[in-house]
Amino acid sequence: MPEHSTWVGGRGGLLGRDRSRRCQFSPATFARMQFGDFDHFVASPHYVDTTHFNGWTYTVDGAGTIVQLDRVGGWLQLLAGGGDGNGVNLQQAHETFLPAANRDIHFGCRIELDDATQSFFFAGLSITDNDIDTGSLGADIVGFLKDDGDANLDFICQSTASGAVAQTDTGVDLVDGTAIELGFMINGVTNVRTFVNGALDNTFAVAAATDIPVTEMALAFSFRTGENVTNSLKIDWYSIVQNYV
Repeated sequence: MPEHSTWVGGRGGLLGRDRSRRCQFSPATFARMQFGDFDHFVASPHYVDTTHFNGWTYTVDGAGTIVQLDRVGGWLQLLAGGGDGNGVNLQQAHETFLPAANRDIHFGCRIELDDATQSFFFAGLSITDNDIDTGSLGADIVGFLKDDGDANLDFICQSTASGAVAQTDTGVDLVDGTAIELGFMINGVTNVRTFVNGALDNTFAVAAATDIPVTEMALAFSFRTGENVTNSLKIDWYSIVQNYV
């Protein structure tokens, strides 16, 4: 049996893939059990050019582009042009993931920041929002973020039912130019577990009526520079899956 990524609890891997991203289920079996999306940005079916990403909504504030990099393994870059507050917001065009009882959601990605302090980034699920940042985070949102001005990796799990931002410092600090693997698992509507570099980082014991959004959300990545310097968020891969059961 192939080795499974720790943060998916050895249950077949995200999108039915092992740590080497090899498919473990036949397409027919996978379609009956789970739905989701995966991209390693090697001949990405989504990427068109610097302003078009098929199936996703692309929004620029100030100056920014998306670039498929010449980098081993395939990487996508959200590049924000020089100018404090310039940024790129990339979100799937449709809200297709809904936390519900007995329908776990698994998310993972591997990212890297040029500047781990003078920048903002978000990676995870959100209601449709073309301006995800610390000033206008969507009311229904689950994912990892980093505020501009510090290197602290935070996690946010917030719903309209709670009416407050449930943002927590994971205790992990990001490092310039150093890749990090992030993951979370929404266990039905019971709790959310977070994982950093494959290891369990924390458990958010939250109730459906308070912090876990119970509305449809879309996968999103967002980046802003925090100074008058061109910087970027680089994404090696992402994987997201929800089971039907």
